[in-house]
Amino acid sequence: MSDESATASGDGDSVFGHLVVERSGGIGGLLLVWDVDIDSSEHREQIGPTIAQLPWQGDSAAQAAAAVGDATGAGTGAGAGTGVGVSADRYVYVFESRFGLVRFGEAEMPKEWKHLVDQVREITEPEHRRPGSR
Repeated sequence: MSDESATASGDGDSVFGHLVVERSGGIGGLLLVWDVDIDSSEHREQIGPTIAQLPWQGDSAAQAAAAVGDATGAGTGAGAGTGVGVSADRYVYVFESRFGLVRFGEAEMPKEWKHLVDQVREITEPEHRRPGSR
């Protein structure tokens, strides 16, 4: 995406909003949630453009609902409706921002998204949630 898509109307300042990264699954079935307010973060100039340029393909309402349902255990099975293959005891990541919503099984996650996970982990601590509690 271009920087133009992250620009607030009229003022020329980039607006990135929040980035929410959810990691669910694993042996314990724990849900970890990282929520970053990019615009107020000291890492804004680093992470904001990165997020704006990622390939946000899962931004349709149907895919978003399926990804959220699957990540919280409310779907009809791992990868239901999203085409993502997930094995038992593997992590599933859901990324949500103003640019869209995407979901990856840990093994299928492209390297640019893995890099984003690493950046987010350095910026903020995760919140522990029970699956299904948004």
